[in-house]
Amino acid sequence: MLMARKECIENSIYLLSNNIDIQMHLIEIFQSIQGEGPAMGRPATFVRLAGCNLCCLGCDTDRKSSFKISLTEIEKRIKGKRVVITGGEPTMQMDELSQLIEMLHNRGKEIHIESNGTNPIHRRTLDLIHYAVISPKRGSNFHLDYWCARENVHIKFVLGKAPWCWTTDLLQPILPTLDKERVWIMAYGTDRDMQGAREAWDLAMQMGINYSDRLHIRLCRR
Repeated sequence: MLMARKECIENSIYLLSNNIDIQMHLIEIFQSIQGEGPAMGRPATFVRLAGCNLCCLGCDTDRKSSFKISLTEIEKRIKGKRVVITGGEPTMQMDELSQLIEMLHNRGKEIHIESNGTNPIHRRTLDLIHYAVISPKRGSNFHLDYWCARENVHIKFVLGKAPWCWTTDLLQPILPTLDKERVWIMAYGTDRDMQGAREAWDLAMQMGINYSDRLHIRLCRR
């Protein structure tokens, strides 16, 4: 037990000395309550990374300015145990992301990540993540089989009228092939109207899968 703790401390010192100058492109870091998915209702620090390989109509982060910040400075700004790494698309900075996750893991953080699923995360890195929430976009080249094989991965389909959203007709043949306990249906919406919320609810009931709200949208919070 003491040896394991010693090794953990040594790993943290090694990471600190080697990652001190490594920088990431960041949009913002803020404290909030997770409004959607399997950790809905839980407090967390959100680390929103810049850059994305998709262009989704209605995205609320694609036009925001970014800045460079070191991994150690990111770690200093994190409060509490739970960290949600989101974007943009976090895997656009894969090497830096892997090192950030390893550093936070060695600090005892509970790490969550949100991704569109187009870029596989290294297995060693994925093993350090508590929840990976993959939200495939309609028409994109996502790796559904790869993600479904990992027990810490949850799949979230967004139902709506935007070109990248899913429809009930498209999802009905896909959903029975997936682990229902790790699949979520969420309505698209950037305002309190929550476009398609009732349809998403009805589909979740019909297929016996999870329904995700967007609490931060309903309550006009971050």
